[in-house]
Amino acid sequence: MDGLLLLATAGLLKLPDRTNRRFRWTVWPVFLLGIAVSLAANIAAAPALAWKPMLVAGWPPVALLLAVELLAHGPSARVETAPGSRPEVDEAVAGDALLDQACQVDAQHRELHQRPVSAESLRKELHIGTERSRQLVRLIRASRNGDMMQ
Repeated sequence: MDGLLLLATAGLLKLPDRTNRRFRWTVWPVFLLGIAVSLAANIAAAPALAWKPMLVAGWPPVALLLAVELLAHGPSARVETAPGSRPEVDEAVAGDALLDQACQVDAQHRELHQRPVSAESLRKELHIGTERSRQLVRLIRASRNGDMMQ
């Protein structure tokens, strides 16, 4: 059971940017099933059927559930830029082939709508996660601002 929980936890921590909906709907139930089975096994192994021993025995799977929930849905690192400076971004995003595609989508969007592409539009167009689309939009805007200043 611990191996299943470990794999499900690793999958959950990779969810925001790298996975599709089917994977998400598979990993969460597996993780929750693992937590439920672990909780039941720990409570069944409690030395007495009183509330204190059961609470102590049941705490580890609950703590794992809370920790994964915090890590999976907690605030992520944001790209902060000062005016006129280049943003510091994750190396995986900066060298990402999606950046070129995002620039093309932005250019097409500007031609059609006379405004920059939104993160949501970029997310839908490239089939990527919300955080990655936000990072790409920040990179595109920072590079356009840098080009305009020179």
